[in-house]
Amino acid sequence: MKKHSVFWLIWAVALIPLFAAMVSYSSGFAQPEGRTNQGTLQPEGLVLSSLQLIDEQGLPYIANGRWRLLLLQSSRCQQICRDWNEYLPNIHTALGKDRDRLQWHRVLNEKAGFSDTMILVDPLGNLVTGYRLDQQPQAILKDLKRLLRVSRVG
Repeated sequence: MKKHSVFWLIWAVALIPLFAAMVSYSSGFAQPEGRTNQGTLQPEGLVLSSLQLIDEQGLPYIANGRWRLLLLQSSRCQQICRDWNEYLPNIHTALGKDRDRLQWHRVLNEKAGFSDTMILVDPLGNLVTGYRLDQQPQAILKDLKRLLRVSRVG
């Protein structure tokens, strides 16, 4: 084999997978369709302060450097909200060593679009994911464990 052939062969072995990955990424070809999160991702730019939620002391919820799971319930929410009032402490306990990184709150909220749902808020106050109340607590626990394992904040 000639010297130049070996040189170009080494370059081809290195560049062909890189080129194939670039084409796959830009065209959407051979990309996985599935997702691993159970909730719905919130649009970028939504922050906790924009919801104008008030806690029991009459103070607005603001970012406090910890992850928060907020159960936003309306006054007409019946049995499913009572069930989640029991599930939330159990989910918090099931987080194990990471339970100190997460706070959970029940919030009475009558705003359309953000009632009878759960919202996960990051330590900087950004809304991350929303969960329907008809989801299984195990699915939300799985999301929280994965998130807290890979997150370096909070």
